[in-house]
Amino acid sequence: MVSKADFRGVSVGGLEVSERGGAIVVDGATGYLGNHVVSSLMARGKEVRALAHKGAREADIEFLRASGCAVYTGDLNSQSSEIDACFHEANTAVHLIGSIAPPRGQSLSDLHVEQTSAWIEHLKSAGVKNAVMVTALGSSEAAASNYHRTKWLAEEKLRQSGLRYIILRPSLLLGRQTGSRDSKLMRRLMQVIRTRKAVPLVRGGINRLQPLFIADMAEAVARCCEALEEGTSSGQELVNTTLELGGGEALTMREIACGLMEVMGTIRPIVALPEGVASLLALLFEATQEVPLLTRDQVKLSLQDNVCPNNDLIGKLGIHPTPVKAALETYRAERATTESRV
Repeated sequence: MVSKADFRGVSVGGLEVSERGGAIVVDGATGYLGNHVVSSLMARGKEVRALAHKGAREADIEFLRASGCAVYTGDLNSQSSEIDACFHEANTAVHLIGSIAPPRGQSLSDLHVEQTSAWIEHLKSAGVKNAVMVTALGSSEAAASNYHRTKWLAEEKLRQSGLRYIILRPSLLLGRQTGSRDSKLMRRLMQVIRTRKAVPLVRGGINRLQPLFIADMAEAVARCCEALEEGTSSGQELVNTTLELGGGEALTMREIACGLMEVMGTIRPIVALPEGVASLLALLFEATQEVPLLTRDQVKLSLQDNVCPNNDLIGKLGIHPTPVKAALETYRAERATTESRV
């Protein structure tokens, strides 16, 4: 469904679209990061077109409408008049579609590589010149996990497209500033803390991460859009680059879980899950659950550190990262939920 507020003039496939240039298309807009990116761009006075998938929750669609952006529904891997209208005469597109745990029947390659290819074709067809894509810290051709390998392949599609681009690779995203969405990892961790007597972590959560507050990530996306659009000398330095982003602290997964438990007011013991046991459980979940609670690929991710020694959030984008403790404090509302269920 298209929100036609402030749209007039040009008709594409029977749908009215804006006469104004400079529109920014954000796909994956109903997701956790999408909610925050749309809000950040709208706060800057941008003309935002949010692309939502056909199965999106009505509550998520309503959140986008309430933000004041134009809302379109459709799938990147299909052609429709609404998709055409969404990209028509846009200046910049932001690609956020991706998941660490896609539903059964959808591969990481389908989700990351094929969707990115389709997105690029839509941009080229519509004449959109600027592209911002969010992948993941650790993306590499030689990565141990299929998640990171398919993210790298998606990056390669964009690097070879001929478009002006900026690729952003964040570490773990956490916290909440707007909307009701959380990352899958943090949502599941909160659920375990609320409902279980102990918190199982692969190898006890000794892998190190560089958690990044979601609002800082949304700010990074917005600054990259402006760098591509404005053509300033400082902005030109970012064009056709890949930036690695993290917060200001490197913490173990165990430390993050303990910080979250403190905010929620519920302290649980942490149980170290051996790699072999975790892999067997993941195999079982993959075979029986629509969206697996744990996958073998996630087990591989849990065995590796995910930090960026040269943090481009600070060095290239000039954003001072929010402390992890302050980011975790945004989950304090979960404490009331926990206490009401105990």
